[in-house]
Amino acid sequence: MTNSKILNHMEKLDFKKIFIKRNIDIAITVIAILMGAYFGWTIPQMLIFGIFVWVILNPVSSRIPAIVALAFLAFTPFLLVFKRDILAEETAIYAYYFLILTVVMAIYEIRKEDKGDKNDKGKPKS
Repeated sequence: MTNSKILNHMEKLDFKKIFIKRNIDIAITVIAILMGAYFGWTIPQMLIFGIFVWVILNPVSSRIPAIVALAFLAFTPFLLVFKRDILAEETAIYAYYFLILTVVMAIYEIRKEDKGDKNDKGKPKS
């Protein structure tokens, strides 16, 4: 086999692995959402739980859930001013959920950096 055929074959294998992993992640997220339906959760609760599962399976920067949490927190006083107390409580709870997710993602980032630092210790500096 020539080099181009080998590279083409390797690219196909990598694509298959990525495709299979993506499908497994989607299936787990859908199962999580359906689990919420089984327990009688509301649609926003099921969506937020699905987002949590998706973010844990596909890590993102901790800034993203922090921005969402701050948006929920910023929206809460306006709901209170307009006498939408129940909705304001729900948005405050969602803000708390996203703050938890922010902490989980920050811990993940710190662990990932520590693991990278340990691998770099044995290498000479250039």
